[in-house]
Amino acid sequence: MSYRIAQRYAQALFDLSQERSNLTAVHHDLRKISDLVNRSADLKHFLADPVIAMEKSQAVLQEMFHGKIDALTFKFLLFLGQKNRLGHLPSICAIFSDLYEHAKGILRTKWTSSVELSAKDVDDLSGYLKKKFNKDVIAEQQVDPGSLGGIKVQAGDTVYDYTLRTQLKRFRETVGNAS
Repeated sequence: MSYRIAQRYAQALFDLSQERSNLTAVHHDLRKISDLVNRSADLKHFLADPVIAMEKSQAVLQEMFHGKIDALTFKFLLFLGQKNRLGHLPSICAIFSDLYEHAKGILRTKWTSSVELSAKDVDDLSGYLKKKFNKDVIAEQQVDPGSLGGIKVQAGDTVYDYTLRTQLKRFRETVGNAS
């Protein structure tokens, strides 16, 4: 239920910011707010506490964000406070970011390799993925020495696993089934 609530608010803000041609500014604001919430347990608790009086929450939002973010983003935060929906803000930020990336043709990927990839490898793989998916690629890279070699790429819900560990496992299964 709460995901659907966050989805509705994120979609409404997305549509409105697109209509007003300030989609990028709102996205930037929501990323800053999301980072702030993730770094501050007190802010996370404040947002999630439904007992805090609306006047108090409005005053805190006013002090924290007035003049520091886009007017549409600020009005949206105040609106969430009035509707007692500030607890959904982290989810709204994440969903909005997904909507933004989809609209801008951005594909967020996660790459795992046994060693740090060279700049040339990163460029080559980014170029290949950009061509394959027809989207700009943003990569989060991780090193996992346990993968023994090769690379695993997660793009959305799909995982392409070309690690040596997986190849050896498949080989063992094939040889084991052949006997």
